[in-house]
Amino acid sequence: VTGADPDDLQGDAAIQYMIYDSLGLAWEKYQGPGQLADCALIVDALLGTGMKGEPRGTAAEIIAAINSSPGAVLAVDIPSGLPAEFALPAGPVVQATATATFGLAKAGLYTPAGRKAAGRVFVDPIGLPVSLLQGTDLVLNDGPHAAKGLSQRQLDSHKGNFGHGLLAAGSRGMSGAAMLAGTAALRSGIGLLTIACPDEIQPMLAAQVWEALTLPLPSSAQGEFSPEAAAQVPLGKFNAAAIGPGCRVCPGTRALAGRLLKSDLPLAIDADALNVLAPGIPRREPPTIVSPHPGEMARLLACTVQEVLADPLGTCRRAARAWGCVVILKGSTTCISDPAGKAVLNITGTPGLATGGSGDILTGLILGLLAQNTEPFAAACAASWLLGTASELAAQETGSAAQLPRDVLAALPGAVNLLYKQSSREYFGKEKI
Repeated sequence: VTGADPDDLQGDAAIQYMIYDSLGLAWEKYQGPGQLADCALIVDALLGTGMKGEPRGTAAEIIAAINSSPGAVLAVDIPSGLPAEFALPAGPVVQATATATFGLAKAGLYTPAGRKAAGRVFVDPIGLPVSLLQGTDLVLNDGPHAAKGLSQRQLDSHKGNFGHGLLAAGSRGMSGAAMLAGTAALRSGIGLLTIACPDEIQPMLAAQVWEALTLPLPSSAQGEFSPEAAAQVPLGKFNAAAIGPGCRVCPGTRALAGRLLKSDLPLAIDADALNVLAPGIPRREPPTIVSPHPGEMARLLACTVQEVLADPLGTCRRAARAWGCVVILKGSTTCISDPAGKAVLNITGTPGLATGGSGDILTGLILGLLAQNTEPFAAACAASWLLGTASELAAQETGSAAQLPRDVLAALPGAVNLLYKQSSREYFGKEKI
């Protein structure tokens, strides 16, 4: 079924029609949705990666007919109507059962709309030279890629080999954020962790996170960090720091974030530590990773959430370039970029992560990897993959709707072990387990 008259075809389309016709195969021009109503399988090759703008006229009608058909749909290269680049579709899109894409996966397949439309994606390299497939500035964060952020684990290792991290987190009513982030940091393989918190919540944190050291700091009447707390942190003891989970927007958080930004420590910034810095993240020389969700990103860039969601990858790259740091823009497809524009799309995870506490786990994982002297872009990729994969593992027991962050924490050891199995890093000497 074709939407165009063969006499009107040009270029590659005309050549392919001539080949098809020479084989004596049947074709007919599209007349209406009834032609597709009884098809068990529809192969969607209507529009390709060169499509610009919104499908109109007959093309839009055929897309609607395909989506109304009860049959399975196999999209060729990309579902018709879906942009090949990482962008929102402008109009109707074929909703495929599966997509066979060629050479390299198309970025548009991994937008939220693309993931819904593409179904299961199969990538056929079609014999392209390896040289053509290298050097891209956008890749998918699969296991082997994420595993670059892991540290080696030798038999004679000791805790000093894996760093000492400082986590500034928590406030009255939000001690759970510090607990989640702290436990995640410990599960990353960090050697030592100190949780700096307002002194009134220190007893409950010490009781919840046994393996962490705690540093009680002066708290305000509201149970937040007081402005005096920042000066009481012995920064020279640590290899990396993180701030944000459960901190609240307050003068104490602002003072502590300011001191950490002026330090020479690798730094992870999230949650209300981002909000106190808005608009914008000050540039600094030491490694820095920020992990906003779209709302936080909008505040940091002084734009709307809709503008962020309209171009998440471009927004992530622009922010990384402007702030001189690694940016993780969280979402169902998480975008990660370094200041040079190198970017990664992370698609691990489940809807179970759409709950308070998931970002705290990510911050803890980032801190743990930074403390182990992991390069910041690699740390961001590994942490994002681990969070999503732990959610997938947990969902095998809990499903998504009932999943809690504590379930994700419980699944983190399995995710870490799975990532080591996909890496070239040594784990317990020469044996990967």
